[in-house]
Amino acid sequence: MRLFFTALVLILISLSSLFSQEEGSKIDLKNVNVASKRLPTIFLFGEEYTTRDRDELLIGILKSQFYRPDLEIIINLEEFISKRSFNFSHEGPIDIIVDGKRLRNQNRYNTASLYGQGDSQLLKLMNKVKNVRIDSSLNGILNRRVLKKEINSIKDQIAKLIENTKVEIENDTIFVAEKSQEKALKKFYRIKNKQERKFKETKLIEINIITN
Repeated sequence: MRLFFTALVLILISLSSLFSQEEGSKIDLKNVNVASKRLPTIFLFGEEYTTRDRDELLIGILKSQFYRPDLEIIINLEEFISKRSFNFSHEGPIDIIVDGKRLRNQNRYNTASLYGQGDSQLLKLMNKVKNVRIDSSLNGILNRRVLKKEINSIKDQIAKLIENTKVEIENDTIFVAEKSQEKALKKFYRIKNKQERKFKETKLIEINIITN
């Protein structure tokens, strides 16, 4: 079992090197033995764990605005064999995939509908769930790397432009003497803000729900 947790720690270290500090994905281990009956399972980064509130968790995520950068998830888990308990927590938007189809931001589960049809759809889905896998999104990781390079490059260009321009800063507002330079500076800031917004909205975690 010591080898198992050593391997788990190595996996988490390698994952943390891919995630930037803005992401809060982590596992908190607790050396507590738990006696329990057979519980629903979740595959987290390829390892199988049990959880008492799997369906409630999925319903909450599906009904939420899961694409928002301020999304927070905390999952109480038990290691499948030893029954030791720990928590998985994540901050940031996520991708949800149901039977191979990626859910849109607005879908039948998180959009208010007449006669409670959304809730009935959720209950039908929960009754058919056979497998849940939570994993890192390679596309999200690669996109973030590209965006981070672009943002750093734009910051460098802004710094050079300010260095070679007569500017005055008052209450976080930059005043530029030359109109052409002012336009160039504003353009750089618009691009930087746009890329930073994309960076925050890029999803690093994906949840696969399989029913068949």
